[in-house]
Amino acid sequence: MFRTALTMAAIVLIAAEFPAEERSPATEFGTSNYPPSPIIKDLIIHPERTSIGNGDNWPITWADDGHHYTVYCDGEGFGGGSGNGSMSRARIVGEPPDFSGENLTSPTGHTEGGGPEGRKASGLLMVEGVLYMWVRNLTSDGTGASLAWSDDHGKSWTWADWSFPEIGYPTWLNAGRNYANAEDQYVYFYSPDTPSAYKTADHMLLSQVPLSDIRNQAAYRFFAGMNVAGVPNWTANFDERQPVFTDPGHCYRPEVVFNPGINRYLLLTATSGAAEWCGTTEKYFGIFEATKPWGPWRTVKQIEGWGGEKENRFQPRIPPGWISEDGKTFYLLYSCFPAGPYQFNVQRCSLEIVKMNPK
Repeated sequence: MFRTALTMAAIVLIAAEFPAEERSPATEFGTSNYPPSPIIKDLIIHPERTSIGNGDNWPITWADDGHHYTVYCDGEGFGGGSGNGSMSRARIVGEPPDFSGENLTSPTGHTEGGGPEGRKASGLLMVEGVLYMWVRNLTSDGTGASLAWSDDHGKSWTWADWSFPEIGYPTWLNAGRNYANAEDQYVYFYSPDTPSAYKTADHMLLSQVPLSDIRNQAAYRFFAGMNVAGVPNWTANFDERQPVFTDPGHCYRPEVVFNPGINRYLLLTATSGAAEWCGTTEKYFGIFEATKPWGPWRTVKQIEGWGGEKENRFQPRIPPGWISEDGKTFYLLYSCFPAGPYQFNVQRCSLEIVKMNPK
């Protein structure tokens, strides 16, 4: 298989370069109001890291052809294709540790600019063979988001004529290959409850839309709390929304993926410590689990000072095709700086499971 020089430049780091907090028990640090997970005793982030490509943010989804598709931002990706820009497409082929990236040529999906002034993808999802992409930075101050979709695996894109100016960083819930592990006929997206992609929030919002109506803004409904029977309420009125997740100061650029091996939804959030990009100097990583997209959430692990003194890491994700069949192993994808250029960074993770299917 052809690989570019950038793709072959894999970097493996030894355990000593990673802070001890990554290997500490989950109970040693915790600030959220959510109780410990009843089935996951600990998350172990293994020290070896593979880093390829050039770019950051990396929204990712598992497509019908078996590959992962992603978007690189503010970089060159893996060479070729649409090249350097604020946002462009790539395909990830293979599985860790033997995987590579391939840039795609996508004139209608390629954007220029830098930082808040450039359009950038925040969420990517394939449903029934169609890629759906949330694109943030609707305005030059880094606020608002809009929708685009591709029927040809990212070669060309159609942009919706509507937007969500009050939503800053929407990310899709991913559930298996081509969304095959979805529990119902809806797709879901999460966002910190702020118009800005560059500010932390105290709460996250959740929205659902029927699979058949993703391109119709009027079909979207927002989570509005639970009724007395424990069933979620949904509203078309954005002002009536209720938080689906609360963790003061830690709601920033979330990721949610379904892990079918343990029948749990995993929610990830992190702040990089770069105040100019996330509004706080705190370095933080949190992972939570639930049996439904709307919770109730339980704490798996929280890491203070994630990345140590050397790195500011951000936007953790879990490629849905890189979750083991039993759900106990997956790969964590994230961006970081200033350790060389922004890259596609991957570390293996293990979940210590203590009990399955608790009542």
